[in-house]
Parts: sequence; C-alpha cells; structure tokens
Amino acid sequence: MIVLAQATTTTTTTAAGGTCLGVHIPCDTLLKGGIGTLMGFILFIGSVLLVLAVVFGRRMGYLVLAVSFFGWMIVLSSLWTFGFWSQGLATPVNLGPRGAEPGWVVEAAGQNVENVPYDQYRTYPDGKAWQGAKPPASVQSVTGAIQSYLQEQANEEAGKTEFEPGAFQTTDFTVENIAFAAQGAVSLAAAQAFYNGGGPTITLYLRHDSGSVPRYSWMFLIGSTVLFALHLPFLDRAERKRKEILTGGTAPPWYGPA
Repeated sequence: MIVLAQATTTTTTTAAGGTCLGVHIPCDTLLKGGIGTLMGFILFIGSVLLVLAVVFGRRMGYLVLAVSFFGWMIVLSSLWTFGFWSQGLATPVNLGPRGAEPGWVVEAAGQNVENVPYDQYRTYPDGKAWQGAKPPASVQSVTGAIQSYLQEQANEEAGKTEFEPGAFQTTDFTVENIAFAAQGAVSLAAAQAFYNGGGPTITLYLRHDSGSVPRYSWMFLIGSTVLFALHLPFLDRAERKRKEILTGGTAPPWYGPA
C-alpha cells in the first residue's frame, strides 16, 4: 500500500518478535511473562492452599482460599476502577491495567483512496468542513499517529522489526497539510505524508478513538465478583457440615492433604 522510492534491502528472514496472539508483544516476552505469572500462582497461592488443605481438608481449604482471593480481588479491582481516594482527594480512576488509550486511528491511506468510511473524507482538503482551527496538541498527536503508522507499514514491507538495524524510524516521514473535521460526534482528521528519502505523497484519513482504558479493570472487577458469588454458597455449606462434625457428627475418612 505504501510505496517507498528508496527502500532498504529486504531480507527473507523474519526477525524474532512482532506480535503474538493479537497482542503487540513479542511471543518470547509473552511466554516468559506467562510462565513467571504461573510460577507466582503456584508458589504463593499454592503454598497457602497446601496449608489450608492440611487444616481444613482439600475441599474446604480450596473454598476458603477461593473466597478470600476473589474477595481481595474485588477490593483491589474496585480501587483500580474507581480510585476511592486511595491516594488522596485527587486520586484518579483507572489505576489498574490499562486498555487501549484514546488516540487517532488511521482509517484509510493511499494515493487514490475511493472507499472511505465517512463522507467528510471525500471533501478533503478543500471542503468547508476542513477549514476549522488546528489546535497544536491535536496537530502533534495526529503527526505522531501518522508517523508511527507509516513506520510500521514501511518496516513490514521491508521485513524488519522496529529495533532492527536499518529499520525505518518515525522521523523518516514528513506529515503536512493536517486538517480536522467532524461528522456528528466523531472527530476526524486528514493529512498528507511522504518518505523523506523519496517517494509519492499519500493521503491518510484518521478517526479519533475514545479507547477502552478501564476495560481490564472492569473485567477483573466483574470476574472477581461473579467467582466470589459462585464460591460463597459452597463455602457456607462446607462450614455447616464441618460444624456438625465438630459438635458430634462423624467425620469422613481422611486421606491426607493431597
């Protein structure tokens, strides 16, 4: 889609890294992080489960651990989501894992783009909708988004990763003629850009995406609440049975903590 008149020598070897499972994290890094998290659960939560199983038995030990863990996760994810003045009166919200940040997203790019999702794009750059003010902060954010997009596309065409020697950098591209418009509640932008080493000028059309910053905090909060509610009745039932045993009932056969 993006043609560079002066490109580096391409290689047929695919460099390690890139994306994994749709996440912009190299697979080796994602694997190491997953193994580290799993080992943390085994060592820290598994050791507590072992002690509880020795004291209460396997079933009730698991239920005590699950209810305690998910209750603690409800408190923690609530702090992530709502803040609750945990860091003072000016505590911000969304303190936990963050989803996609708000920013400009390239909807279409090319020299002669015909299929565009918004009608306003068809009137760029001469339409009246594009003659409004250009806030410096918005100009900078659009410039950064376009340069990052072009860098990614150029490196993909050249078969290089971002940090590989000879890879394209954001400063290799010049962005000009930035304009802004709106279609309803949707903020739009358009601009022209080219490769500094030579190449055609392409037009890029962007839309401002509100992002999904609180997504993971809400996922943890809802998931923890549901799992807490599912485990609590079973713990109550197990506690009642244990009370009956302690007050004169007959305990079931004990087969050890494992």
